[in-house]
Amino acid sequence: MFNVSTKSDYGFIVMLELAKQYKKSCVPLAQIAANKKLSVGYLVQLIQPLVKDGLIISKEGKGGGYALAKSPQAISVLTILEALEGPAMLVKCLKRNEQQCPGFAECEMRNVWQALADEMRKILKKKTLADLMKKI
Repeated sequence: MFNVSTKSDYGFIVMLELAKQYKKSCVPLAQIAANKKLSVGYLVQLIQPLVKDGLIISKEGKGGGYALAKSPQAISVLTILEALEGPAMLVKCLKRNEQQCPGFAECEMRNVWQALADEMRKILKKKTLADLMKKI
């Protein structure tokens, strides 16, 4: 079964908290950590790829903290997941090639898994942070 990691779970918590404050104010990580009972240190590490990929911006000093770099409607679930976890793969074998897998050429399941992965990516790309906000 497809499992969402703790890293992604907490990453979405941060993104949703920032989405609630979009265009209003920056949010200190300590505030999110306290409200959600999470470790500030872990959140600091967790948001680095989100900043690197241009999903979050940081502001230092008074009134500083973090904010979404784009509107919640412009950020897909897939973009967040891939920033946190790397390319979405259902099975590890989709990353392999002929040198890494002796049965690569004859594999009957490879096309099945690839088709399912492609469908999953389409769905995750369609869903946005704004869509998730409607569920909370």
